This record gives sequence, structure tokens and C-alpha cells, in this order.
Amino acid sequence: MLLAKGNDTGETAVSLAKRYHYRAVVRLVEQTAFCPPTPMNNRTRLCPNVVLVVALLLCICTGRASSALENSFSHLWGGYSTSLHLRSQEQRHNSSTAARDLDGTIIPPGGMFSFNQLVGARDTGKGYQAAPMITASGRMLDTPGGGICQLASTIYNAGLLAGMQVVERHPHSRAVGHIPPGRDATISSWRKDLKLKNPHQQPLQLRMSVDQNRITTSFYATREKPFSTEIRVSRTRLLPDTVLLGKGAGTAEQPGGSGFATETVRITTRNGTSRTELISRDTYPPPSRIISTEAP
Repeated sequence: MLLAKGNDTGETAVSLAKRYHYRAVVRLVEQTAFCPPTPMNNRTRLCPNVVLVVALLLCICTGRASSALENSFSHLWGGYSTSLHLRSQEQRHNSSTAARDLDGTIIPPGGMFSFNQLVGARDTGKGYQAAPMITASGRMLDTPGGGICQLASTIYNAGLLAGMQVVERHPHSRAVGHIPPGRDATISSWRKDLKLKNPHQQPLQLRMSVDQNRITTSFYATREKPFSTEIRVSRTRLLPDTVLLGKGAGTAEQPGGSGFATETVRITTRNGTSRTELISRDTYPPPSRIISTEAP
């Protein structure tokens, strides 16, 4: 069980430690208890955070079972599912590997969920396999961890429905088949992250499920959701440019494809009052149409 960082880490750890599972705070201590080296002291050192130690002891003494933790987070606030149809076995494996690191993560009130921070580097040493991944230029390249952007996109949509605040999110360089334009989220180790902040007074727990057919992500809370959410995307089709090449230019013909310009909004309704929030404006350039011609 993981625990995302809060604004007041020590206080959040104590309050959650009394109610939830000690493994969550163990991860929190790992993330926050050590201070980086300073110019005066070129050594990593333990920060004097007595509150964290007290929280850890409370958890060990009151350690609840994982089933009790899941029972306390019994109210669904946002969920989303995407299809794994036409995805390779390597892509499915990578999604399952990353999902194991994320399943059960608790985001306390004011806390931040960071995909890259929790999953870490995607390399073969951690069990990730080479699989197709869209590069910044729109090309497909086999890369360890390829395919887990679909996992990030699925989490992103569940977070939108749960009312989470989008701190960092990046669209793909091209439209992808597993999720509609305007609702995707691409990630790249330490360069592009998915960060969602919990603005609510309730902690949220992320639950993951990956099988051979679908990825399903859900955010649960300890109380009923006091509002409703709706996501709307307006989409404009973009036509491809046409590139004319002489014979023997070394570039194969390609038919081109459609691109899109999108605007995504979230409508939140609470106590009969609705509020519309702009989430993103994204552009997905169309692949160029390439035609070979006779040289003049």
C-alpha cells in the first residue's frame, strides 16, 4: 500500500496511521524521511521528523488488515475503463507491471499523485519489456515500458471524474486508438508526468485492474461523493498536408490521416449548481499524405 505526499506530511501520516494500514506510512517515510545532501554536509541524512516516527509506530501497533482498509474506502468517486484489444502481449505485460506499483495508493487531502514518482524508471531490470511507443515525432519505437501510457490515460479519466485537480498532463503527439482525443495522457520517465492533486477533504484510494481485455481504474473514498461530474470534448477534424516527392526519393508513399483539435471541459454539479471548467485544449497533427511523382 502506498501513500502519496500531503501538504503537511507529518500530520497527514498520523491521521491516516490511526485508521489505515502501516505499509502506507512505511512508503511515506521512505519518500520523505531523508534530506538531500547540502553544501555544508555532503551526506544524505535522516531529517528530524519525530511525527513520522510516531506515525509509523502507531501503524505498527494498530496495524489493520488490508481488507479492513478496502472496506473503509467503499464509495466510488470516479472510474474509467479502456480496451486492450489489438494491444500486444508486451504492452499488456507492461501495463500490469506498472499497475502493481499503483494499486492501493492513497492520496490524502491536499496530496499529490505522481505517476512517475510511484512507478519509477521503466527498464528491463524491473521486468518491463520492449513494446511499441509513440515518440515525440509521431513514430512508433519499441521501448521498455511501451504501452503504459494507456494506463496513465485511464487513471487520468478516473481522476477527472473524481474531481481531482490536473497539475500536469501531456497529450500524445498523435491521436491514439485506445482512448478518444482530448482524454489521453502520455508519460515519459522524468520528462512527462501525470500529476493529480486531491482537492477534497477526503482521502482517495486508487484501485487498478488489468486483465487480457481491459484496464480499469477507480478512485474510492470513505464517504459518498457529494457532487456529480461530466466530461465533454468538442473536436475539430484537421486534414493532412500533401507532400510531393520525386521518384527514388527514398520515402515510401503513405495515405495520411486525420488529426484533431480538441477542447475538454468538466462540468461539476453540487447542490443543484453547475460549474464548467476548462481542462485542456489539445492539437493532434494529422500524418502527412506522401505522394511520389516523376522528377521534373
